Amino acid sequence: MSGGTKQQFKQFSITCAEDACLVLGMLISGMTVNLEKYKEYASEAESLLESTQEEYVPAKEYDDVNDKLLYRQREILKFTADHQSSSFSYIDLRKILEKHKYVSSPLSEEVSAILSEFLDVRNWTFHNPQSLMVAAKEVAHKDIPDELKEIAQVTPQLNPVLIRKICRYELVMLASLTIHAQKRIEQFEKVLRSMKTDYQEIYDSIENKPFLMTAHGLSDRVQYVELKATSGLSDYHSDIAQISMAIQKSKYDGSDEKFNDWVVRLDGENSCCDSTLTKDPQNEANHK
Repeated sequence: MSGGTKQQFKQFSITCAEDACLVLGMLISGMTVNLEKYKEYASEAESLLESTQEEYVPAKEYDDVNDKLLYRQREILKFTADHQSSSFSYIDLRKILEKHKYVSSPLSEEVSAILSEFLDVRNWTFHNPQSLMVAAKEVAHKDIPDELKEIAQVTPQLNPVLIRKICRYELVMLASLTIHAQKRIEQFEKVLRSMKTDYQEIYDSIENKPFLMTAHGLSDRVQYVELKATSGLSDYHSDIAQISMAIQKSKYDGSDEKFNDWVVRLDGENSCCDSTLTKDPQNEANHK
C-alpha cells in the first residue's frame, strides 16, 4: 500500500503478480462466504413456499427471508460490480489484470454480460433513483382508461402523506423470489469460477512458489481452505476494519499515534473502551 499522504493511503497499488493475487483472493474469499449464506437463505425461501398453504404470505415471514437475500446480494455486488474509484471489485480488477498482462485472455461474453447486469442492479439498488418518481407518474397516466384520457387528469395527493406498509404478499411473489434467487446463484457461481480461473493463472506465473501437501501429494494448484474463526472486537481483522474506516475518513497518517487512536482495545489503552465503546464513531467499522 502506498504511504505518505492521507489520500495515498486510500489506494492499494498492484505492482506484481503477488499483489494481484492478494486482491483477487480477498474478493474470492468475500464472495464465497456471502454466496454460501445466499444459498442458505434461498433454501429458506423454498421451504417457506412449500409450507405455505394460503393464497398470501404474511409480510414478516416474506420480509425476513427477502431481507437476508438482499443483504447478501448487495455484499456480493460490492465484490463483483462496483466502479467506486477507491474500491476493488472483480469488474474493475479484471481490466487491471488484462492491462498489465496478468491474465492472457479477456472475459467470456457470458461472464461479461453477467457483470454488466450486476452493475446495473448495483446502481439501481444502492441508490434511490429519480426514475422511481418518473415511473410513478407514468404508471398513473397509463392507468387512466382510454375513454377517459381526454377528460381525466392525475392530481397528486399532498396531504395526508401516505406511508405504504406491506402486511402480506401474494404467494406468487414468494414463488418469483425463489426462481430469481436460483438464477442469481447460477450467475454468482459462474463469476466465482471465473475469478478462481484467473487466480490460478496469475499464481502459475509466480516463480519459485512453494508446493502444498494435499491428500493426493504435493501440488502447485491453488487450494481453497476454510478457516473456522471467532470474530472479536479487538482482533487482527477488527484492527483492519478500524484502520480502513480511519483511512476513508482521512484521519489516518501511518503514525503509531493515529493507529493506537483508532484500533479497539478493551484493556484501557485507548479511548474506545468500556462506556464509550458504543458511542465512538470508529466503532461503526466493526458492525458494517
